Amino acid sequence: TSPPANPDPTTWSLHDVLTWLRSKHFSEDVLEKFIEQDITGDVLLSLDDLKVLKEEIGTLAFEKRVRVLNAIAALRASLEKRKLKPQDRARRRTRNR
Repeated sequence: TSPPANPDPTTWSLHDVLTWLRSKHFSEDVLEKFIEQDITGDVLLSLDDLKVLKEEIGTLAFEKRVRVLNAIAALRASLEKRKLKPQDRARRRTRNR
């Protein structure tokens, strides 16, 4: 499965989030939890706590919660990279040397 056609996760619908989860090879039980909670892109990007995934979303397996949070963190990082202007990227590279 490929990622959602819409490149901006802040505007993703539940369907887009499910498409993204499938592209990351998450199981149907994880998808069901996101359906139950009607998780859209803006909410997805705000998820950053293992406890919330367990208690609020209902994802019980620790390994699954860690994988979800890691995937969300990578998504956030890619979003930040796209927001940077070319000159900002050049400045960052210069500072990181």
